[in-house]
Amino acid sequence: MSESKSYRDGYKDGIKFSLLIARMYGADEKIIKRLESEYSGEEPENALKLKYGETYLIYEKRNRKGMEIVWGIATQGFHTIVMSRETKNALREFENVKFIPITYDESTGGFNPTQLGLIQEFIINNFAPKSVLYVDCLDYLFSIAPSVQSVIKFLTVVKDKVVELNGIFILSVNKDVIGKAERSMVEKEFKNTLEIKQED
Repeated sequence: MSESKSYRDGYKDGIKFSLLIARMYGADEKIIKRLESEYSGEEPENALKLKYGETYLIYEKRNRKGMEIVWGIATQGFHTIVMSRETKNALREFENVKFIPITYDESTGGFNPTQLGLIQEFIINNFAPKSVLYVDCLDYLFSIAPSVQSVIKFLTVVKDKVVELNGIFILSVNKDVIGKAERSMVEKEFKNTLEIKQED
């Protein structure tokens, strides 16, 4: 990734390496198939170009597209923070990835979902310039937070920090499980939106 190029430009070697790592760590078979498709030169139907200093909202029922994108980024060595409800994701093994499992079981090294202040502090303290932040548990935070505004405030503060440091923020959300008001507030904060209409 650079200011003038998307992360997809000229990274066939990166895709090849991504495939190797994905197979080694037992990634979801659908992620592997999509990486194989990209390596063969096929342009995915839902391709997403990424640029520094931008925010991206992905609407999908499951986090497959989001994880596919973040796998492609992480395996190229870019510094990445992943905030997810998945506690056993293989991305945790990457040296360039700081993985934040959102779980009530803090013995896994994760964060309690009610402690938005601590999560926010961790992200801000660990986010380096031109890094990537990926979040796929916003709908869960909405469901357990004491107020919608507390989640929106968290999202806004973190987003502003990412943009300030010329990073990339990718948010994967199942829009069917959040209200219209919440969706409207989220969309105001994210410039680019991709909706995955059909999923296998």
